Amino acid sequence: MADTEKLQRRYDALVVDFVRPLVTGGQVVLDQAIAPGAIGYFQHANTGDAHANREIFDALHRAGSSIAQIRSVPWPDRDLLLLAMAAHNLVLLTDPELDRVFARGARRKVVDWIDEILKAVAPPNTRADALARHALLDPFPTLRRKDITAKSWAYTYRFIGRPTSTSLLTRPLLADFKEQESLVDVASLLAAVDDSAPTLELTDHLRRLLARSPVTELLRLDLCRDFRFGLATLAVLSDDAIRGGVAREIVARGEFDAAARLGRALGDPILQHAPPPHLYFALQLCFEVQMTATLDVPGPALPERLDLSDPDVARYAAVLPAYFDDETMIDEVRAFDDSDRGVVQERCARIAAALPAGTMDQIAPLVRRCQRPTRAASAA
Repeated sequence: MADTEKLQRRYDALVVDFVRPLVTGGQVVLDQAIAPGAIGYFQHANTGDAHANREIFDALHRAGSSIAQIRSVPWPDRDLLLLAMAAHNLVLLTDPELDRVFARGARRKVVDWIDEILKAVAPPNTRADALARHALLDPFPTLRRKDITAKSWAYTYRFIGRPTSTSLLTRPLLADFKEQESLVDVASLLAAVDDSAPTLELTDHLRRLLARSPVTELLRLDLCRDFRFGLATLAVLSDDAIRGGVAREIVARGEFDAAARLGRALGDPILQHAPPPHLYFALQLCFEVQMTATLDVPGPALPERLDLSDPDVARYAAVLPAYFDDETMIDEVRAFDDSDRGVVQERCARIAAALPAGTMDQIAPLVRRCQRPTRAASAA
């Protein structure tokens, strides 16, 4: 078979069997690992499935539009295909078939390919690009492998991520098989591989994959322990519509599930030297998350027993009272009507009373130094 035919088959498998079910909620099927050089063909290819691209486009547009309004999404484009290639290869590494002695070397090779693919992904430069990446990668951590154990009085068969063999389990002499199913998510599968082969660092590669989509990284902070407000993230947050959509989604997924990661990022020494407008976007996200949690639900949306003993959570929470204490940033609150402002002030008072000593000394200088941009941004 010619190289072009092989590449076309790989492309069809990636788009039709992996990307489409990933974004539409179906069952993904994995093919062979994809080398980085395939992107040279993929970025100009088209699938033979007449419906696949339309279904993927619709799913990406629908999911992206749930964060902020967009007219279109850039599918298929080079960076989205690179992200799909990296995601495909990463989940392929959880296949236990690769754990055979003669195949273990293949894992290291595939990891190197993933590294090369991720390095080739450029930062998003438009709202549509940022949101299309998120729509592609947000479902990825929720993928689950179905493992089936079939037992009879004499035999036990395990089908790991593969369908059962009907012909085998229905033989007369092997009757009365009982099947048990278990579902294991991608993050757990990657962690299990790391336990047996820690040098592969697959969990770290998952974090690096998500980091290529700043919106997804912000909404999957549970998988991004080392999250920091990098330049790509701050550039995306400069889009007021995206920032507002991210704030709403963080609240919907659990404000205090994200609080520790956001607060830890605020404690990053690099923010002490960040340009004032960039610093503003990091602080404004934390402020808008708190405003959304306060005003979109009844009451101040704080736990009955507010525990701010975790210094990371405390830094996040301190953004609100720091805004109230700053003459410039208080304008963010003055725009609310009296009833809303009263609810915000209630939250502010409860937080201020619960903050550990010294927390405001960390956040107040950041608030004083940040600088609101002269005009709102409209694109990442």
